[in-house]
Amino acid sequence: MSHDHAWTRLPDLLDDRDQPELLAHVAACHQCQRQVFLLGRVDRALRDAALPRQKAVRRARRRRWLRFSIAPIAAALAGAALLVLVLPHGEGLRQLTLRTASGRPVGRAVLARSDAENMTLAVVARGLPARGGGVYLLWAKGSGARAITVGRFMVDPTGACRARFNLPRGRSWVRFWIAPPRHPESVVATT
Repeated sequence: MSHDHAWTRLPDLLDDRDQPELLAHVAACHQCQRQVFLLGRVDRALRDAALPRQKAVRRARRRRWLRFSIAPIAAALAGAALLVLVLPHGEGLRQLTLRTASGRPVGRAVLARSDAENMTLAVVARGLPARGGGVYLLWAKGSGARAITVGRFMVDPTGACRARFNLPRGRSWVRFWIAPPRHPESVVATT
């Protein structure tokens, strides 16, 4: 085998070492040994550089597949959540307006079923008097029952508040009102 012919076939040794004539020439030729060594280094460098790129391509494909496979599920869940928020919640959901003695609306109270034994009352109000520390009591009256204190809440300096309370489910709640803690007869707002 001539040196020129062996030189052109040296890259074949990187994949296939089963060529006795070529191997015999390389064993005796220092230039060809050096060239096989350099070709091997270049081959390893190219393969090493290709691995991260292949991994990145696989990751991008996987992300794209997940995005396109999850998108319909996410859209369906978003639609279901929207229906839950928009459609009436059936039994137990009541929205009540809190009004001052003069009839001015200052907030709302939403009464909803929480679980088998409880109701949740969410109170959102603005414009309540903020003097005296801004602490108020929320009172409730069920049909045929005496009034009970539901809980305490505070208003910010502008008279705004957001509060959430639990009530027992066995009663039909007919009226809620807000009063200062030391003067429960001084109703600030009522439903």
